[in-house]
Amino acid sequence: MKNIRNNILIKGTLILTMAGIISRILGFFYRIYLTRVIGSEGIGLMQIVMPVIGLVYAICSASIQTAISKYVSSAHFHLNNNNHTNTTDNHCANNKSTSQLYWLKCGLTISIPLTIILSILTYSKAEFISTRLLLTPECEPLLKILSISFIFSTIHNCTVGYYYGMKKSVIPAASQLIEQIVRILTVFLYVSYCQNNHIPVTILCAIIGNLTGEIAAALYCCLSIALSNRHTAKTGISIMGVKKIFVYSLPLTANRILMHLLQSGEAILVPAQLIIYGYSKSESLSHFGVLTGMALPFIMFPTAITNSLSVLLLPTVSSDCDSQNKQGLINTISKCIALCIAMGIISTFLFIFYGANIGAIIFKEPDVYGYITVLAWLCPFIYLTATLGSTLNGMGKTSTTCIQNIVGIIIRLACLILFVPKYGIPAYLIGILISQIFVCISHYISISRTLHIKSDVYDWIVKPLAIGIISITLSLILESIMTNTTDSMIASIISAAVAGILFLIMYFKY
Repeated sequence: MKNIRNNILIKGTLILTMAGIISRILGFFYRIYLTRVIGSEGIGLMQIVMPVIGLVYAICSASIQTAISKYVSSAHFHLNNNNHTNTTDNHCANNKSTSQLYWLKCGLTISIPLTIILSILTYSKAEFISTRLLLTPECEPLLKILSISFIFSTIHNCTVGYYYGMKKSVIPAASQLIEQIVRILTVFLYVSYCQNNHIPVTILCAIIGNLTGEIAAALYCCLSIALSNRHTAKTGISIMGVKKIFVYSLPLTANRILMHLLQSGEAILVPAQLIIYGYSKSESLSHFGVLTGMALPFIMFPTAITNSLSVLLLPTVSSDCDSQNKQGLINTISKCIALCIAMGIISTFLFIFYGANIGAIIFKEPDVYGYITVLAWLCPFIYLTATLGSTLNGMGKTSTTCIQNIVGIIIRLACLILFVPKYGIPAYLIGILISQIFVCISHYISISRTLHIKSDVYDWIVKPLAIGIISITLSLILESIMTNTTDSMIASIISAAVAGILFLIMYFKY
């Protein structure tokens, strides 16, 4: 049973990881293309409106997606163990598909009305939000288009939660790729049309691309649900089911709302504080765009693996808690921690020695160099935090996750307000690093207090660190040899790839 569970987790993680990597590669080159079309200032405008999307997502679907995943997973566990004692919780328990679909419908019953209300409010109050709250009037048309995409995003996210709970990762992976491909094609066609007709290209192209991508992903998910359940009995919803989804998701929703409100304030404050530091409005937007639209996504690229692991870990943890399989839970979490730390360590090495050079050449922005070098130290903590957060949520400790994340954001805001006007962007980068370390460590302490996980210093730190040093040393020697006969850019890319491959071979072999 343990092997089956681990195999499902590994298989699902690999599927989502492959989709995530392909999607991020596509997104990576898309961002390069977008940057060159609309410039870093346009990217900065996009980053200012993104917290609004995040806030709506937090209210309407993010936490409900997590709740759907948990209860679908629990329904699966009870059904497999012939536990039909609770007829409300296991609605139509004699039909697995119907029982699990029941929780999706309960979640959508909450999500869709909320989304419709917020879409109408965002569209009608776009001018007020952009001028009074975001302090950037140029954001008004962007918000109006984004408001249309909310309903499709909600349907897409809730459906994905349903499949995560069933531990089926093919549909979520496919929807992710469809969303990205449609988005890129839309932007490319839009830009080509504008250029051929001598129409100025603006940030609107990216926003329209987001809309069409969400529509395509939502339609695909709806079609998948309809086809997979065409032979099952129809099921309705119950007040009890809706209540369970609501109660579980409430602390998570509060957490995400507060997080995004704080992040929205952050998106407004960073350019404003940089102006106080001495930059013009255009320069402040440009620096903000380079940091959040180029450097951070570059650093976050490896999270395609860790994020895939975290979304599938939650239903696994939930099932282990239902079955009271404490030892199995400890073993699963320990292996996930080891993997995330290893990924973080090698990523830190790669970004420090190669990331800045490659990033600066790709994005054609000299400021990327300094940002990537500092942000590289985030990798072990930011990769691990997502996994630990999913573990806490799967254990039902959603309030703990909420409080610790909020404290982390407050630390960032404090550095932003107190030190950025004096020291500029470096102070903000250090604030991000300190807050992420705090959240990561506090998440681990909370889990360890409950499960009494023994820290394995050798497997978690010594082993990946030693292998990382060996791998990066050999790759630097290779780079120095290649530089004499090969272009420096090519030498850096090949050497970085060699370092990564060597690390993986040695890590899993020894």
